[in-house]
Amino acid sequence: MKELARQRFDEACDHDRAGREEEAIPCYLEALELGLGDPWRQQALLGLGSSYRNMLRHADAISVLRKATAEYPDDDALRVFLTLALWSGGREREAFELLGKVVVDNADLRGYRRAASTYFDHIE
Repeated sequence: MKELARQRFDEACDHDRAGREEEAIPCYLEALELGLGDPWRQQALLGLGSSYRNMLRHADAISVLRKATAEYPDDDALRVFLTLALWSGGREREAFELLGKVVVDNADLRGYRRAASTYFDHIE
């Protein structure tokens, strides 16, 4: 079953790379349902969320990517793609706040990390 999951994941990636997100989505879903393991699971969740976003299914993209970031909280790629999905879904403020957290977590802020974090927590 794991081998079939990996095959479906590879098919999804092929569809995605060719710009066929609508065909990629069911492949990602099947791969995940079949128990696709790490590190491909993380990539499949990102690909699924991104494909939903590209198909203008913003609520689905946000849902998948939010669950993925909860499962993999240290995966900055997932957080960035969640930011994009939020922005595309009209939730710009929430997107900017999340992107700010990614920046604060990763940028060399030369001693201003706490100040920057506070500013991003209080976006108006």
